[in-house]
Amino acid sequence: MHKFILKTFGFFKSCLQFLQILALFCVLMLLLYWIQNLLGETWEWLGFIKPLLDVFIALGSLLADGSVKLFAAVFEYKYFMAVVILCCIYFLAHFGIRFLSFFEEVYGDGRRAFKKLEEDLLNKSLEKQIVSEQKSLKRFQVYVSADVKKKWGGANINLDEQLKFMNKFVIDKTSVSPVKWEDGFLYTFENFARIDDSLDVFFKLLKSSAPLDYVICVQVFGENSDREMNQLKQLVSLKIVNKITMFPDTVLRYRYNTTHRYGTSQLGLFQKSSGTFEVHEFQEM
Repeated sequence: MHKFILKTFGFFKSCLQFLQILALFCVLMLLLYWIQNLLGETWEWLGFIKPLLDVFIALGSLLADGSVKLFAAVFEYKYFMAVVILCCIYFLAHFGIRFLSFFEEVYGDGRRAFKKLEEDLLNKSLEKQIVSEQKSLKRFQVYVSADVKKKWGGANINLDEQLKFMNKFVIDKTSVSPVKWEDGFLYTFENFARIDDSLDVFFKLLKSSAPLDYVICVQVFGENSDREMNQLKQLVSLKIVNKITMFPDTVLRYRYNTTHRYGTSQLGLFQKSSGTFEVHEFQEM
């Protein structure tokens, strides 16, 4: 429909432009025709346009049918009035083109405004849908594993005992019991909106005086738990120590929380045989 309307504007403007050209051509022919009559000659080559010129001369005679004698020649007013009529047609076509151009611009502005409004409404609708979808993701898991710091490698440190202390600390603070998974422990939480409370605990773990390096990974879970569990495995396999890491889907979900006590930043792109991964981390603000 939009293309049809634009073509319609273009068609009428082209018609008016043709009318302007025709009017100017008729003025030129009329002047030659007038000269022919003043000279009392007959120019056969004007015959093709004579019927049309006679129409305008007849219209001119309705407006002024007198004459004046100058330089031994009779100047009839009807020829002059015919020229005036043709000039009026030219300027009417000119203003018609400007009129159409104005309304074409008004139509274009109106259509752009309507499209923008339509896009804004669509974007708001999509945003609401995205917010709804993201906020429906409530479950998340935190993987924690630990190993003795390299500088403590020669000391007699009981890793199993340290892991028990670690789990007791986390359980006491979160009331969530872990399950053994991979080389560490997996904590499952059911309220992503309160993830900051869990992060408080894990950041305290990182800042503890325990002689351990920690691998802590966070993964949000939705309907496709198999895919998300595979993502968590990939993140764990990177073994990024002493940071709380996550993939972009968890970052996206965190952005839709109402409050944020922690910031996020991109750690970088990590490449393994299974692919390239964009990894982010939580940061204390």
